[in-house]
Amino acid sequence: MKHTGKLSLLIAALVLITIQSCNMKSSKSDSGFMVGIAEMNYTPEVGLDLVGNYRGDDYASRGVHDSLYARAFVARGENGIKAAVLTIDICILHKESTNYMKEYIEEETGIEKDHIMILATHTHSGPKSGLSDPKAKEYLLKAADAVVLAYQNLAPSSLYVGRSTEDRISHNRRLQGKDGKVHMTWESMDPELVVGPLGPKDPEVITFTINQAGKDIGSVVNFGCHVTNLTGSNWLYSADYPGYMIESVRKIKGEDYIPMFFNGLCGNVTQINHEYGFIDTYQEAQRIGYMLGVGALESIAKQESAETGDVLISQEFVPLKRISISEEQLAWAEKIMDRVAREGMPPIQQDGIPDEQYAKNWIAMHQIQDQVDSVEVQVIRVGDLAFVGLPGEPFNEFGVDIKTNSPCPNTMVMGLANDYTSYFPTEESFTQGPKGFTPYISGYETTPGSTIYEIGSGEALAASAIRQLEKLF
Repeated sequence: MKHTGKLSLLIAALVLITIQSCNMKSSKSDSGFMVGIAEMNYTPEVGLDLVGNYRGDDYASRGVHDSLYARAFVARGENGIKAAVLTIDICILHKESTNYMKEYIEEETGIEKDHIMILATHTHSGPKSGLSDPKAKEYLLKAADAVVLAYQNLAPSSLYVGRSTEDRISHNRRLQGKDGKVHMTWESMDPELVVGPLGPKDPEVITFTINQAGKDIGSVVNFGCHVTNLTGSNWLYSADYPGYMIESVRKIKGEDYIPMFFNGLCGNVTQINHEYGFIDTYQEAQRIGYMLGVGALESIAKQESAETGDVLISQEFVPLKRISISEEQLAWAEKIMDRVAREGMPPIQQDGIPDEQYAKNWIAMHQIQDQVDSVEVQVIRVGDLAFVGLPGEPFNEFGVDIKTNSPCPNTMVMGLANDYTSYFPTEESFTQGPKGFTPYISGYETTPGSTIYEIGSGEALAASAIRQLEKLF
């Protein structure tokens, strides 16, 4: 009896020690650096309108060429703070929609909504994103589930960062014409009339790779270029060239590998080469996507280990003044709208927005031009990496400026983050072209209506990003 009792006590003690050891191991694992990634096919039902795919007044999708996905990573730092970045095959996302998704994600995972960054890839062959749009709430939450799945996949991870250059597929879309005007690459014109591009492009490809248990499981690919291959002629849902980039990487890395496309600052960068014109085919989308895939694979092949550690989040709300509509502009707009009242509004077409639409916008803008908006710039630090999210469509020069002045050498800069506001041109771009006030005088992006904030707003957003990077690093 005594021996049996001692044996029972010994077994009980060993069981207790084992349980404590398991708990200690679990606690240690939970306190370490972790990453989880996931993807979700959120493709809406056919028949809903496409956004950014212009063909008069008919925007209804006719089918699915390739599925639309949401892809996400969640990082948990050694300090216990969690953050998530979600990228969605969609054209734009306004603040009310991203807030809707963030609140859902916070409820499902506990990740604070201010610790979540949501990006649009900017495909012009995706659905609408307004909360009042048909079925939008349904497919937005389905897209948000990519973060929920990534959270469930959290595991100890190592990080790697690589770089390459792909300078063949992107072009500055603002062109100096011999006539003194600013032309856009999508215009039909004789290449001999073009002096050259009115600005640079950023050809850098940056990859951030997640490794778990000695195996690479996925990568973020950061590259800035408009996603407009299929604008105008396509009737089907499509991720455009980012979808083909992901397809090409998987052909090498395996079908279970998860590449994610984080679009850089692409406000004045396009895939259209004016020397060849606007090629709006799936073959062209595949060509560009596969070339970017090669650039991504080259970057991954040259990757180096990055430090893990803490996760930190910063955000600033930058006050921006609305651009002013002059009395001369207002008079022009009212005259145009008098004609519209008699003849009707022409549809938006592939080659640009008609004067009538700008006239309507200017009258509306004049009514609120004294308004000051609060615009979010967000920075997430994950160990030795930085993710910078700017709203709307800033010019690529701001991304180069942020990366150049960042104290973090591994800085990725993304546009179309958390909100869609407008274009953010550089101060210099407003001075390009002949003097005047009618649309397109200085180019598409600098026309009031395409941009809604006063000159210098893009510079203010970039300064905020650099300020936050300096604080976090």
